[in-house]
Amino acid sequence: MEQIQQLSRRQAQGIRYILTDVDDTLSYRGQLLPETLDALYALRAAGITVVPVTGACAGWCDALVRLLPVETIIGEGGGFRFQLDGLKMTTEYWLPEASREESRLQLEASVKAALAVVPRARLATDQALRFTDFAIDIGQAVQLGTEEVEQMCEVLDAFGVDYSTSSIHLNVWTGGHDKWRAAERYFTTREGLTRDQITEQVLCIGDSANDEPMFRALPISVGVANIEHSRTWLKALPTYKTAAEGGKGFAEMAQHLLSLRGGEVRLA
Repeated sequence: MEQIQQLSRRQAQGIRYILTDVDDTLSYRGQLLPETLDALYALRAAGITVVPVTGACAGWCDALVRLLPVETIIGEGGGFRFQLDGLKMTTEYWLPEASREESRLQLEASVKAALAVVPRARLATDQALRFTDFAIDIGQAVQLGTEEVEQMCEVLDAFGVDYSTSSIHLNVWTGGHDKWRAAERYFTTREGLTRDQITEQVLCIGDSANDEPMFRALPISVGVANIEHSRTWLKALPTYKTAAEGGKGFAEMAQHLLSLRGGEVRLA
């Protein structure tokens, strides 16, 4: 990974969209810092569309898309997309309703079995607010070790379900989607971009294994400094890395990007 300062002026001039993870990428130790919020507003003012792509639950995504200077959020690892047009919000699911209902029993059985092999593991406290997946707490109220997470993953493999880790959760779902596939659908169906346009106009930034599909798909990919904590789970790394962690790293990326596009930018 190269430092974000190696991002070229030519690349920066082409960026029209940023896909960003939320937990420990926009947030810093659980907080949204002033400089990060300033960066989001500065990016919007520069004509850059920021799209959070997160494993967070539907309830949290509903709040984020209304509070942040964004109009789109992809939640639960790609399970749905909330689109805000003025005050009207619409929802697009990755799977049709019938398929979501059919997969529910399989998901419940797989997660129950996974929890059984690690007695101190628990569902995430936001599970009741989720539409399309299950989330096992691995780094919030409960801090699980790598071996414990791997034990649960072995069980999930036996059930044939999809799963990935973030900095805080082990998310479990069915349907074959991930953050990148959901984002790609957004770009092609709503924004009307070609594959070449996506490659040139989209930057992604994240910190965890569930961001890896975006790192693989996009040449202009960035990891905040705390991505080092996820190296165990990553097979593909982003092209660039910030010196700062979490939301401070997001602001660092934004400041460099905007300065390359036309002048010095000072964030809080």
